[in-house]
Amino acid sequence: MKYLLTTVLLLLAVSQKIKAQVADTLDLGEVVITASKTPTSERETTKPVTTITHAEIQKAPGLSVSELLNRQTGIMINGAVSSPGKDKSVYLRGAATQYTLILIDGFPVTDPSSEGGAFDLRLLSLENVERIEIVKGSMSTLYGSDAIAGVINIITKKPDEGLVNANAKMAIGSYNTNELSLGFNGTGKVASYNVNLSRTFTKGISEAEGEDFNRDGYERYVGSTEINFDLTEELTVTPFLNYSNYAGDYDAGAFADAENTYEADLINSGIRFNYKRNNFELRAAGTFTDTERKFIDDFGVFNPKANLWNNDIYGVYSFAENVRLLAGFNYQDLNFELDGIDEGSNIVSPYTTLYLGSSYGLNTEFGIRLNKHSEYGTNWSFNISPVYNITEELKVLTSLSSGFKAPTLNELFGPFGANPDLEPQTSLTFDAGLEYRSSSSGFSAGVNYFIRTVEDLISYDSSIGYVNVNEQNDSGVEVTSSYTWPETRVNVYYNYLDGAITREGEEFDNLIRRPDHSFGWGIQQNLSPDLIADLNGRFIGEREDLFFNMSTFQNETVELGSYILLNVSLNYELPEYNASLFASLNNLLDADYQEVYGFNTPGVNFKAGFRLSL
Repeated sequence: MKYLLTTVLLLLAVSQKIKAQVADTLDLGEVVITASKTPTSERETTKPVTTITHAEIQKAPGLSVSELLNRQTGIMINGAVSSPGKDKSVYLRGAATQYTLILIDGFPVTDPSSEGGAFDLRLLSLENVERIEIVKGSMSTLYGSDAIAGVINIITKKPDEGLVNANAKMAIGSYNTNELSLGFNGTGKVASYNVNLSRTFTKGISEAEGEDFNRDGYERYVGSTEINFDLTEELTVTPFLNYSNYAGDYDAGAFADAENTYEADLINSGIRFNYKRNNFELRAAGTFTDTERKFIDDFGVFNPKANLWNNDIYGVYSFAENVRLLAGFNYQDLNFELDGIDEGSNIVSPYTTLYLGSSYGLNTEFGIRLNKHSEYGTNWSFNISPVYNITEELKVLTSLSSGFKAPTLNELFGPFGANPDLEPQTSLTFDAGLEYRSSSSGFSAGVNYFIRTVEDLISYDSSIGYVNVNEQNDSGVEVTSSYTWPETRVNVYYNYLDGAITREGEEFDNLIRRPDHSFGWGIQQNLSPDLIADLNGRFIGEREDLFFNMSTFQNETVELGSYILLNVSLNYELPEYNASLFASLNNLLDADYQEVYGFNTPGVNFKAGFRLSL
């Protein structure tokens, strides 16, 4: 009851603070990079883009990367609100985790040894994140394999002005959780730097559902450093290094306790080059991502290792204000080690896109990419995205894009059912949408519809191993709206999803753990010049899951019930001390829910702490 009373009081405070006047609060010219690989205003983008800004991240200091992403329209991170150490599955527009490409500063961090090559979000800390850009729809023309559903670009922080700046954060929370972070950055005459360190520890809750089960916690260390050398006015060179170490516990499965352990080490390093002069810009990067994981359970030790060398160079030339040509070349080398197996593959990909604008509001982007894989041969991907700006504030988006997902090294050469003759999974996606953003009224809204088909799905057959079979067909609608007053911001979204797999001529619903209907909302209110309250929630509809019954040794379909999560957070600024205090209370209604059948979720829980900048 006390949590309900807190919620009611906050809602009353919000309603009494709303003012009738409006202000110019929306920046219609906000620049994004991920959608086109070059700085582009949101008005010019040809794909649906969601931007989590630096200001939004600052107002959510108690969240993890997966929790923050889970609050965005069109995204569901399964495991984000389960046991803190539970693995995280990214469902962008309902697509399987393997179809969303994770980028750090525009370059992939794929793990070739994991299931489908998916990257483990638990290895990332939000402390060094400046902003996050999410582009929906196939992006294979620009980013290659894995970007069938879209891309999530984690953009790291940039140095502030001044030679030496420092920041720190400390937080405590439920389940013996504590977080510490420390950062230094600065800008000199010819160079700037940014260094960040963080540690997170929690005893957690039992991952599996059951009485008197052991807690499953984790400990994570994250470090990052970046140096920008301004060699000339036109040329910047940036070496960087990101490192993560994660050690945690996990259970044996649904309703099954165990003392299993999981460890992971991530090294992401490289060097970026940026040259810009007049109407020409050249960007290049060589990045190395090395992932080593170790599972220890009753069956022994499972210790896969993998790395990805990614080399990308592209140039952008603006012939005129509304004509822009991008041409690039990408080379990826992937390697995989496990139980005496040491195999690799590579992909060579030239690509180009052409952006054509017009004075009457019609803008179109054309793109094409050739992919030459060392194992399966060649395939093409393309993109056609016309956009019509009806007014400065209203635009219609459409696109037709193909995509591909190369077989992983585990599927090609791994110890369990490997098949070196696998073909790539290929997709075709159609998007159509309407977006409205008004700076004068503070109102924005959008509706987007998509149809996606994925062919030659790679499935595992216990008798023959990995094979190309089946076809996946998905469709959905996303509706979003937000309204901003001088001291209040309200946003609401709704997602509808439908999908089925075709197997031997028959269709089967297969969007496991993904609901047909979901919606969310958020209210941010300035209770005073220095105090901000955020009340947000999400409704997740009924959905199906699969449960492996140890008695019958068969998969059984089970239904997961719908649930509502309600959370509140407060952020109090202390400008005279360059500090802030924050606190959050999650699952206010103490909802009893499941993200995965047979696995546990937390009740009411809290986190509180402070941040300091010098």
